[in-house]
Amino acid sequence: MRDKKKIVGSIVILIVFALFLIIGYVNSRPSSNTAVKSEEVFKDQDNAGEASKSKPYKGITVYVNGEVKNPGVYKLKNDSRIQDIVKEAGGFTAAADTSKLNLAKKLKDEDYIYVDKKVENGTNKVESGGKGGSSGGVGQDGKVNINKASKEELKTIPGVGDVTAQKIIDYREKNGDFSSIEDLKKVGRIGDKTIEKIKDKIEVR
Repeated sequence: MRDKKKIVGSIVILIVFALFLIIGYVNSRPSSNTAVKSEEVFKDQDNAGEASKSKPYKGITVYVNGEVKNPGVYKLKNDSRIQDIVKEAGGFTAAADTSKLNLAKKLKDEDYIYVDKKVENGTNKVESGGKGGSSGGVGQDGKVNINKASKEELKTIPGVGDVTAQKIIDYREKNGDFSSIEDLKKVGRIGDKTIEKIKDKIEVR
């Protein structure tokens, strides 16, 4: 009888021990899978972050000014054209002169597009990246009319470069025509010495 009880007791203990092992194994499996899945998620997130960092911005930045509704700096796709930047800027104003503007021209990074307004004598000017047509700003005597000259014509004045020429254009668009040669001092970068040097080469009419 005692031997039988010992055998039965041993069997019961083995069964209980086996049950504990099975339960422990079953409970441990989900946590292991969760850990693996979490690790995979973090790896995917890291890979996605590295991929986004490795992809540089592909596009161009262009400045449009003058007779458009919303002048400013815009980011465009590569191979964009002048018509795209005009569209981004809200389109032309009613006073815009588009007769010499090539809307199909491709843009490049850091381009400057300037759209001038129509002038009374019917000669029109549009500047794109510093290039533009003549606006009749140079008289027969060779003097440059600072109220009508294009950017390129203004740059023919001694001591007037690209930046100063653009400042002159921006000033007269904002404030109207110059009333005298001395008004050039309001533009900036032009002082008394410069005016004395160029006064015989410019005019206001």
